[in-house]
Amino acid sequence: MAIKKSVKNVTLKAAPDEQVFLTITIGNAQIGGSVVKFKGSSTIIGKGEIKNLKLGSGMDLSGRALKVVTNILDVNEQTNGIVVTYFFHACTPQVTVFHDTVDNDGDIFSYQIDFNFK
Repeated sequence: MAIKKSVKNVTLKAAPDEQVFLTITIGNAQIGGSVVKFKGSSTIIGKGEIKNLKLGSGMDLSGRALKVVTNILDVNEQTNGIVVTYFFHACTPQVTVFHDTVDNDGDIFSYQIDFNFK
């Protein structure tokens, strides 16, 4: 079992007067989970399956960074393709999608992403 890693930085513009929610969807019939926390904090605000995780108002998020680690285990024998979608309600862009592959069935892909709110 090999682990592939990818480090990413994404900039988001949050609507100042709206609440921001995060949903993470792992596709291609693969399985996995995420850990979510604010950069500089050791407090985990979400882990496992992330659905409609309330992050705060756009005004409160401005200038902050959200650290998300998503680990995906390739369990689909039909494909070694990995896809993960990050949906942020009340942000631009709303959707960020990453596609990649692992070399063998049973390998893990780890995305380490900083989402920077401007």
